[in-house]
Parts: sequence; C-alpha cells; structure tokens
Amino acid sequence: MSGRPVDPEEARQLMLRNGCRPKTAFTKAKDSWPSTCERCGADIDPTYDSIASKARRFGDAPRGCRDCADRALAEKFRLDEGELAKTIALANIKPLEPYTNNSSRMECICLNTTCPREGKPIKVLIKAVRQGAMACKYCARRAIHPDEALAIMREQGLVEPATAYLRVNDPWPGTCLRCQQRVRPRLHDVIQGQGACRHCAPNTPLTKQQAWERALAYRFRPSDPEAFKNTNTPWAGTCLNCRGPVNPSLGNLYRGQGACNSRACKVTGFKDSEPGLVYLLQRTSDPAMAKVGTCEDAARNTRLQVHVRNGWEVVYTRSFRVGLHARLVEGSVKRLWFDERGWKNGRARGERWSDGYTETVVLVDAERDEPWTVVTSLALWTDVLGEAERLGFCLDEQRLKASED
Repeated sequence: MSGRPVDPEEARQLMLRNGCRPKTAFTKAKDSWPSTCERCGADIDPTYDSIASKARRFGDAPRGCRDCADRALAEKFRLDEGELAKTIALANIKPLEPYTNNSSRMECICLNTTCPREGKPIKVLIKAVRQGAMACKYCARRAIHPDEALAIMREQGLVEPATAYLRVNDPWPGTCLRCQQRVRPRLHDVIQGQGACRHCAPNTPLTKQQAWERALAYRFRPSDPEAFKNTNTPWAGTCLNCRGPVNPSLGNLYRGQGACNSRACKVTGFKDSEPGLVYLLQRTSDPAMAKVGTCEDAARNTRLQVHVRNGWEVVYTRSFRVGLHARLVEGSVKRLWFDERGWKNGRARGERWSDGYTETVVLVDAERDEPWTVVTSLALWTDVLGEAERLGFCLDEQRLKASED
C-alpha cells in the first residue's frame, strides 16, 4: 500500500468486511495484525496489506482466515453428481468415502489391473485428476509404497534396511545380506538394476584384507592371502563346508555362482535367481535324526523324492521367491547349529556324503549340553523360521498356498 497513509478506522472496517475482527489497534500495513476469524473463531494474524490486496482484486467478501477462504473456494468449484461420476470413471477408481470437494483427498481403490497397490486404499486429489494427472500416484510411478520399497530392496538389492523408507532418490541405510557390511543404496538405483553394495560389486578394487574377508563370507578360505590379484581372477583355497579344494573368483561368487562344485556342496538344478525351497527331513532309524536342505521349487525337481527313497520323511517345507534367499537361510541355520551351538554334524559321525552329512542333526545326543540333549523336528524347524525372519526374507504366499493345495 503505497501513497497516502492508511486511516486506522478505515483499515479496521475493511478487515471487518472481509471476516477478520482485529483485537489490537492498527500499526502498519505490513505488520501482523492479531485478529479473530469471524467464520471459524480461530486466532489469526494477517497483515492489513494482504487483506486489502485481496479486497481490491476480488472485492470485499467474508473470507476470514486462509483455511476458511480455501474451503469457500473449494466449495465454489465443487462438482455436481454428473461431473463427479464422469471424473471417477475417467480416473478408473472406486471411492471408499463421500466426495467433499476438489481440494480434499478422497480415499479410493485404484482399478488398474497393474496397480502396485493391488486393491489397497489410496488417496486421490480430484483437482489433480481434472487437470490431467493420473489418479494413482503409484501407477504413475510418482511414489512407491513403503511395503513395495522394502520388498524391492530385500529381493533385488539383497539389503536389509535399517530405517523406514523415505524417498526413491534418498540413500537408504541398511545391511548387505551378502557381506554383512553397512551400505546406503538408493532405491532408484536398485530398481534400475545397479548393485546395492559397493563392497560386493565385482568391479570394486579391494585390498588383500577386504578380499580375504569377502572370501570367508562366501564360505571359502584362500590358501594364500597374498595371491589375490583382482575380483575376476581365480583364487585357490578350501571350501569351508566340505573342506575340499576350490578355485573361484570373487566376481563369480557375487554373481551367484557357488564357491564349490563338489558333490557334497553342489545342488543340481538349483539357481539363485529362481524360486527355492528350504526343507526339513527326519528319519526314525537308530539313531533318529533330522536334516535341513534346499532345492529348486519347481514341479520338475526330484530331490525330495530321492530323499524319500533313501528313507527320509519330509516334515516341513517353506518356499522363497528366489533361491538365493533359501540358500542364505540354510547357511545361517547350519552356522547356528554347528558353529554357534557346537553340535556335531554327520561328517563327524562318518555318515555318507549322499545323506548330506554336513546338514544332519541327531535328535538325541547325550554329549550335547542342556537344553539341547533332546531336540525335536519342530524345534529345529523353529530355528529355520527364526533365521528366515531375522534375515527379513518374505514368504511367497501364493506359491506356498499352491504347493499346499
């Protein structure tokens, strides 16, 4: 307000005509002026300059505070039933609550068959739809639901996040499920196919100490720590599972190849990228024992049938979307039993390699300390479920239900 000075009484009358009742005397045009909104009774502090500018542009009106003015504007442009029905049909949504106005978000279900939300509620801004925007921000890829983001990071990035999901381009702290190192990948990079862990990346230069630690994480011990050249050069060592000689490269291990191809370690037909199965078997022979293992989760797989022919009974199975998850759960369970608890496996008892002797547990063993002297198949399977939960791997419910049916 430039030009002549503002008369305090004229200023007060203008505020009253526009729904604002001043509580103090007028000072300056650009100073906050404590008032009461005559529409909702809220305490507000607009400037005389802002109210006078609106009055000059749109005329005097009992607009009150900003919230009241916004509600009045939204009501002015509220759709009639015909226009609302046309907009809803165009947006391909199903409302779950009554329509209020164009500026209020309405809870709906997206009816697009490829919607990532899969029938779960979303919030739709009718105003944005009428301006040409897609109703569902998840279909438009403007947003990713936290549940979907978590699944992508675990399954594609092989990272267990340590914090809640924020945004697709923000670094997301977590733990690499391959090497257990702390990492901060971006979800956008994982979706685009980039590796989530710089420690595991096959082209990352490594010191000899880092290479040694990564080799141990992949369950093989190099014969000569000083012989490491790079991640694409074979490195001779010993398999920590079967104690046989191996010669893998760290790059191939990162890409999902096993460190050991011996009959005791190699699972024929098992692929890290395809659905996998963790199973628990038991045998009532003398002594009674149980074993954990993995196999391909497919109709053509005959591994469980072979075990049954050899006298084993299939007690429990659990499906995983990718075989890598099943393999990591099996390895974690074996470390729990034989390394942390110190139980003896079948190798120590001289069992045949065809029985998977590195995976078998005698159910009754007087040499084991309490409370593990006597264990049941259910107790062992509880360990499997616990390790799967600890690693954060989600069960593919659809595949499990199909297998049970």
